[in-house]
Amino acid sequence: MKYSDKLNGYWEEGYHYYLEFKDETLTVRDYRRAIALETGCSYDAAALERGERTVIELKNNVLTTCWDGSPMSVIKELAYENGELALLKCYLEEEETLYTLKKVDHSPFDHIIIRDDEFLDKLQGVWKQWHGSGKLVITGRTLRWEPFSEAEKFHVISYKYSPDKVKLVPENLIRSEFRGFTAIDVEKDMLTTYMMVYDMSVPMTVFAREDMLDKIAVPGAALREPRNTMMHVSAPPMPGLMTGFTGMMGMGQPSDGGAKPVQEPAPDSKPEDPDAPTPRFCPECGYALRGMTAKFCPECGSDLRGPAVNFCPDCGYLLRDLTVKFCPECGRKLK
Repeated sequence: MKYSDKLNGYWEEGYHYYLEFKDETLTVRDYRRAIALETGCSYDAAALERGERTVIELKNNVLTTCWDGSPMSVIKELAYENGELALLKCYLEEEETLYTLKKVDHSPFDHIIIRDDEFLDKLQGVWKQWHGSGKLVITGRTLRWEPFSEAEKFHVISYKYSPDKVKLVPENLIRSEFRGFTAIDVEKDMLTTYMMVYDMSVPMTVFAREDMLDKIAVPGAALREPRNTMMHVSAPPMPGLMTGFTGMMGMGQPSDGGAKPVQEPAPDSKPEDPDAPTPRFCPECGYALRGMTAKFCPECGSDLRGPAVNFCPDCGYLLRDLTVKFCPECGRKLK
């Protein structure tokens, strides 16, 4: 079997998918740079070299599965044409989406600067939770959130597009949790933890040295708006998130100190119709279901075929009674 250098290497769609070909092996990463699929592949290398449209056959084409193990989203077709890759994804055998990928000369983590040597000494020791009893303990390049988690390895990093902002992230550099939070901002006198929701990073709570707990500028860090960690732009609206976060496990910010979803509409969106039906969200993860026919949540795989569940689009309150006209939490008109 022959392989083509035209195909070998890295391919990027820009946001959703990042592919790497190494002869007979294809690795597909999602927008978090986590591996979604690693499989064998085959194709007509001679036809590809001649510039002809070439379909790439995959031994395994399943990207995500449902709770029962059945395929949720699959690569229906992957083809090379005119120097680009066309990836046709099919969701639950109903919804098809076409992605176009271009070849790039950088690895999946080329945008990351590792800064362990520069910052590790300053981070060692105990950081206490502001308005809570938890603490972060950093020893070497391991971090433990007491009393909830075992020690886990991390890297101190910055992103090339924002070199002055320093973060702690899991050792594998992709979305992988420190038993509850997914990134930590390193600031002068405090560490601010974040939780990942979809591809959004949501501020949770603050840790500081014990002698600085009464001096740090809080709640400034804890009140930052949710932000998209991969697109480097303002976050879109996030219906389904609860406002007034109290921190993980009920510990952290006071009820009025949480991050609130960004409310600005998308540039091309129409003004909100107050009489429009309440959008439907997954009852498990809050994912916004754009269509009403989905059987399983495309984010977490939860079965949606049971009783309908809605969340208030303003505050995220779980509406178990779908006949109410106003949100019991914030008063938003629902019907």
